[in-house]
Amino acid sequence: MSLLSKLPWKHGDLALLATSSAERWRTKRRVFMLFAIVLLVSSGSLLVLHLTTPRYTGSKDPYSSSSMIRWSSSRLKNDRWDSFGDFNDEEEEANDAYLSNNRGRARPRQALPSRRPISNDREQILMQQQLELQEGELKRLRELAQDRQKELLSQQSKQQGQATPNVDSNADHQQSPQLIGSKDDIILRESAMAPRPFEETLQGHDDVSYLTYLPYAGITNQFYGMLRGMEVAKALNRTLIIPPITSSSHDKSKQNQPWSKFLDLKQFSKVTGIKVVEFHELRDAELTLYNELKCRITCGFGSKRTIDFTAKGFLTQWRLNATLGPLPVDDGKLETILTTLEPLKNDKYICISNTYKIAVKDKSEWERFGQHLRFTSELEGFVQQFLNSNLIPARESELDPVTGKQTSPPRHRYIAIHVRRGDFAKYCENNFAGSKLIHCLPSTEQIGARVDLIQKRINPLMDPSKMLPVFVATNEQDPEELKKFANLGWQYLDHAKMGTVEALGVFGPMMVDQMFIAQAEAMIGIQMSTFSRVGALRQRDWEGREAEYM
Repeated sequence: MSLLSKLPWKHGDLALLATSSAERWRTKRRVFMLFAIVLLVSSGSLLVLHLTTPRYTGSKDPYSSSSMIRWSSSRLKNDRWDSFGDFNDEEEEANDAYLSNNRGRARPRQALPSRRPISNDREQILMQQQLELQEGELKRLRELAQDRQKELLSQQSKQQGQATPNVDSNADHQQSPQLIGSKDDIILRESAMAPRPFEETLQGHDDVSYLTYLPYAGITNQFYGMLRGMEVAKALNRTLIIPPITSSSHDKSKQNQPWSKFLDLKQFSKVTGIKVVEFHELRDAELTLYNELKCRITCGFGSKRTIDFTAKGFLTQWRLNATLGPLPVDDGKLETILTTLEPLKNDKYICISNTYKIAVKDKSEWERFGQHLRFTSELEGFVQQFLNSNLIPARESELDPVTGKQTSPPRHRYIAIHVRRGDFAKYCENNFAGSKLIHCLPSTEQIGARVDLIQKRINPLMDPSKMLPVFVATNEQDPEELKKFANLGWQYLDHAKMGTVEALGVFGPMMVDQMFIAQAEAMIGIQMSTFSRVGALRQRDWEGREAEYM
């Protein structure tokens, strides 16, 4: 007899009991799932409300509002590197650091507008409250500005023995920015809230149309971006507004310098016919109010790729609120970009978001423009003075027999090596394995072997008196590696001792390195570094010599 037959209930009762138990379990599951869904929806609603609700913490900064649309560095990824470009694996980290350091300040650029409509009345009420708070804050700042004007005028009058003049409470405080202390940044705050059109910067030049662009990445990439911007400006018959050299994620100095500090742009324009002007000639970064700069998206920067650390720094330093808008076609080819920009021929200016990535046919931008960008006499004089103090020239300077004046400077013969380490090393180690690493990150010993070959070629008998001195342009900071240079008899360009920054500014060291490379009797460069490649082109076209790559 089975165990079930001994139980007090019948088979029908057992089936009913099992059915009831299963039904109760299904009911519990439905309740649990419903509860989970409600919880998930509630959490999502709270998240949406958190993201769209303005935060007001009592801060006096009207830009702390989350209702302002800002850049998000995590929204889109940059290309990690370009085949022959400056790059940094930590570009996104640098962007995040930039944003965290500038939180609560005037936004450098307005992001593409949100397409999500205001979903309910509560959000509308909250946003309206935030606007009222901002208006109240601006009103308080205006009153503070007027009080300070009265106080300053009163002090001036007392010093001059005059009665205190009346101050019109309705006077436009923007007409007297010098009377308003920088502590409150009142004028700049208001101008960033409602920036003026960039066209106002270009007033007085009614017959001129302009083109400008956003700088990208390191100094050499910015250089090539300028050349490719020249290609576009020349084709569209526009005057190119050249952004200054701007600090990138490599140096993070948050500074800028005009290219004309190092490159002779006036002579360049005479030779090439390219019409150029620099930002500092149009506006004063310290005094100019915020302008709204409308840029067209090129090469995907602003849509598929976010603008990078350098572009954001440029916009902040020059008080530009850039709004990016798409073109009918987004392509990297020069011909396509020119076609899509042609319908804008009546616009006073055209701004494009990226020029470095523009593909120029046959890479002719160097032949057409780059080789004509010669160094300034100030930069040449600095390098010449250093060489005169450290080397005996192989040829004395020549004198004009009539005037007795120097016709050519003394010529110094030396070997120049470009050794890029630091930020570059990580990229090389991650992308070039085994025997290929020498083309990106050669060791000091490998470079030394190449130097010996060059010395022997120049001086077959290896006469010690005829050995050429060796200078190293490098960002190497490791004391052990610098000691290796010294043990090999090399001298690295120590810009701290040379006083380069004091004499030429923050970007002086890189430009001095470029000039050393260009003028060397022989040059050894890094194949995967654009910095080396530009130096090699100058060697070829200016000195008639071929550089060597590791």
